[in-house]
Amino acid sequence: MNSTTNITDQIEWKNRAVFIGPLAAYMLVATMVIAIWERIDIQLVTDDSPTVALISVFARLLSVLAVFAWGFPYIKKVFPFQISLTCIPVGVLGAMIWIGLCRLNLEAGILSSLGLSSDLLGNRDATNPWELFGNGMSLKLFLAVRFSILIVAVPLAEELFLRGFLLRYLRDPNWTELSIDHLTGSAIGVAAIYGILTHPSEWIAAAVWFSMISLLMLHTKKFWDCVVAHGITNGLLGCYIIWFQDWRLW
Repeated sequence: MNSTTNITDQIEWKNRAVFIGPLAAYMLVATMVIAIWERIDIQLVTDDSPTVALISVFARLLSVLAVFAWGFPYIKKVFPFQISLTCIPVGVLGAMIWIGLCRLNLEAGILSSLGLSSDLLGNRDATNPWELFGNGMSLKLFLAVRFSILIVAVPLAEELFLRGFLLRYLRDPNWTELSIDHLTGSAIGVAAIYGILTHPSEWIAAAVWFSMISLLMLHTKKFWDCVVAHGITNGLLGCYIIWFQDWRLW
């Protein structure tokens, strides 16, 4: 009996790790790099260190890809690799919506009308890589890895957690047996709340975008459509940030 229970617990642990692990790695690794570096040189201002910035993005990318590669044999059984063309225009439209809503700066206006500071919801790092790295090879390397994170690592990590685990778990505690085509319209609201919580300074754009990708999921019933649309949106958003130097979205 104990042996059977142990095997069941191991399977349940792996099921969770496969879908939660990439996002956990993304969130924790960069923090660990900074913490370790500060112990090495307590006087180092980590936010202004090109070395720490470069190591952090490399560590994030490699850790997410490593966890994903470990779980991929199981992931492809749960979500067969199928993509529809619909995800392409949805990803492009998503980028346009996110950029447009952020340029309107509605969140700051709402906070101001309530007599609250626009900094209440926090901000992104907003670091200009040209100021941090100059114009040499380190800059090119940083941008290459940063865009790999935007286009590949973040979509994989977030979509595996949100649609691979969270939405299915909330729909049915026996979530490992639940296919994506059994998710209902309530997934739209849950995804919107997730977007708001993870992007508080851009919560309006996040709520609209995550709702739209959930509609795509409900329409095509294909998990990888969400990943590809996410990657397209992030890639276009990164291009916009660099072209217009709108570092507050970086």
